[in-house]
Amino acid sequence: MKRGFTLAEVLLTLAIIGIVAALTIPAVITKATRDQYVVALRKAYNTLKAVEREAIREQGEMKYWDWKNDNTDFDRYYKPYFDILKECINYDKGCFALEYYDLNGSPSNEDLNSNIRRRFITPDGIAYSYRTHRNAKRQGEFIVDINGKNGINTFGRDTFVFDLFRLEGIKPSGAYDIDNTILESYEVDANCAMDGISTPTVPAGHYCAAKVLAEGAMNY
Repeated sequence: MKRGFTLAEVLLTLAIIGIVAALTIPAVITKATRDQYVVALRKAYNTLKAVEREAIREQGEMKYWDWKNDNTDFDRYYKPYFDILKECINYDKGCFALEYYDLNGSPSNEDLNSNIRRRFITPDGIAYSYRTHRNAKRQGEFIVDINGKNGINTFGRDTFVFDLFRLEGIKPSGAYDIDNTILESYEVDANCAMDGISTPTVPAGHYCAAKVLAEGAMNY
């Protein structure tokens, strides 16, 4: 006498599989997506450093560069070495989304479409926004949207900050503060932010670049 599964047993098994899948698949997808973000962030950082190395090779050490207090620094020392697919000038908003968010979900105060920025997209779809933001040893900053304007547009997920120092060059934000002082891990909170007495408030997600590149993952 042969015995098989009853219909009720089959349905119960399928129901259990469905529940487990519903609980686990979103987490798997989220991790896979964030792993892709990490790879893209590393690619953007490699691009920035490759551009900088080429600029140094052709124009000498950075300490001898004729730094100005405007975006002509980018035009002279960085722009010639990027492979630019599209440049957004004047009121062209084709490089960045209209709205961005900090890691805690709050609307960001950063206007990446501002005309005070140099904005462009490279062939890999990564969008770059540069502005002179001079303070002590820092000369400016790059904000990078690793999947362009169509992503989730959130600092610390697909949008990251890199600081440009006049002597040390480009550093992922969160490794150094605005005065080029090395940050200790306890100074940056779980949201990759910092709110110190002696330093300006850093919005949530704006110090994530250094953390992600150092750990090779989004452990937050």
